Amino acid sequence: MNILEVKEVSHSYGPSRSFWRPSKDQPVLSEVSLSIEQGICMGLLGTSGAGKSTLGKVILGLEKPRKGQVVFQGQDLYAMDAATRKRIRRDLQVVFQDSYSSVNPRLTAEKIIGEPLGNFERLSPTEQKRTIANLMDMVGLNAEDMKKYPRQFSGGQLQRISIARAIALKPKMIVLDESVSSLDMVNQKNILRLLDDLKAEHGLSYLFITHDIRAAYSISDSLSVMEKGRIVEVCEDKNEVFTSQQPTVKNLVASILPEHPRNRTISRA
Repeated sequence: MNILEVKEVSHSYGPSRSFWRPSKDQPVLSEVSLSIEQGICMGLLGTSGAGKSTLGKVILGLEKPRKGQVVFQGQDLYAMDAATRKRIRRDLQVVFQDSYSSVNPRLTAEKIIGEPLGNFERLSPTEQKRTIANLMDMVGLNAEDMKKYPRQFSGGQLQRISIARAIALKPKMIVLDESVSSLDMVNQKNILRLLDDLKAEHGLSYLFITHDIRAAYSISDSLSVMEKGRIVEVCEDKNEVFTSQQPTVKNLVASILPEHPRNRTISRA
């Protein structure tokens, strides 16, 4: 069963203003369609400017498309009323790329993680503190650190806090927008392992948006590739990416840098 269906979505930004040239809309998405099954991670690959993050915003309900539908759990995200959208919103969460800018620097880890709980749940102070402590433990952080501020955490730790916030309401799906690209290789591997464990344990679905084919391959079940606002390839089995003849896909595979010059292949473990 599909938890998410994007149906022929097109989007453009407002006309660019220029004294010398006539203004016109700037197309960023063109007839984009994709679907994600419950419990599946789809990697969405593409170079900078391909339209990946714009599609993520459309899926999250942050940017209404000019055309098409976004159907989440069987309901059109842009046709529902505000009350229904709020109920749906708890099942669709996000983790952004920059862990520092995505949190309020004046809030403690406890308040950051507890924000969605305060918006959707009615917990006593004791219950909320216990829930937050459990969430911190789930993402590999110490509950004793809940009184610390963002500046007191490393980038990898702060991304774990963002993940704890995202899973606080036990969502059905999380959009991960370049969520490991700002981390070093060690933290990348740790966060990807954490996300994979959470997916297996809780049956989560992911849309993993990235330009990094290594990261996408390591966590995804299927891969879709975007170029110039279009889906140009869908690999239901991620291993199909290595035999694709689509030029953009071949370029992405060819761009993989081996960890050692003698090692010229990507690990498929």
